[in-house]
Amino acid sequence: MSFDTLELIKENKVATIKLNRPELLNAVNEQLIWDLQKATDDVRDDQDIKVVIITGAGRAFSAGADLGEGKSSWESSKDALMRGYKPIFLNITSMPKPVIASISGPAAGIGAAIAMSCDLRIMADNGYILSVFSNIALVPDGGLSWLLPKFMGYAKAYEYAIEAKKITADECLHYGIANKLVSSDELENKTMEWALKLSKRSSQALSHTKKLMRESLQVGYWDTFSSEAEIQNDLTRSPQNHEAVLAFFEKREPNFD
Repeated sequence: MSFDTLELIKENKVATIKLNRPELLNAVNEQLIWDLQKATDDVRDDQDIKVVIITGAGRAFSAGADLGEGKSSWESSKDALMRGYKPIFLNITSMPKPVIASISGPAAGIGAAIAMSCDLRIMADNGYILSVFSNIALVPDGGLSWLLPKFMGYAKAYEYAIEAKKITADECLHYGIANKLVSSDELENKTMEWALKLSKRSSQALSHTKKLMRESLQVGYWDTFSSEAEIQNDLTRSPQNHEAVLAFFEKREPNFD
């Protein structure tokens, strides 16, 4: 499958979605939105893919929406968000496999929302998150108004949003936005190294843990407790569980292929 505005690369059970408008710092135009919908649909449904990476070509993850774009099919900003972006975010947050954002340079505006909607983030030391919307008299969108306070707390998230302040890579690590921080020249290799490591883990553990923890952000303790019990009951004595236990006693790495 080929795309106009991104690359989709599949290798060793890892899919990499690379935003590919480097001359515009991977600013998001309408075509990139449609391409991201299709690419995330594809990797979500590909049973051979265990881990997904989203990254940007060149010096940026994404500088946000392409404000220089001319005509588009959107009837309004709400239409763009609901018909255009929402399916992308649904795919990222609900696909039964981990999605890693690999961030170099700016992840700004809707680019910040895409990066923060991923399950995990690895950042180059020159990377940063930026809710830039207030600079053009708008509010954060793409779920940033929900995501930022979850990591930073209300007061700090509000401060950084209304002042359009960069959340540097070091600050992202401090607030738990970034899982890992590496040098910019190591980012691609370290990201793939992490993805390959995760691809060897139990797919049922990865997918169900993601589901439980995503849902826990919106339900109570006992709801999560009950869901854990149901899922654990289904997974106990499953083929992957059997292989993992056997590997433990045989003192070897489990094989979940």
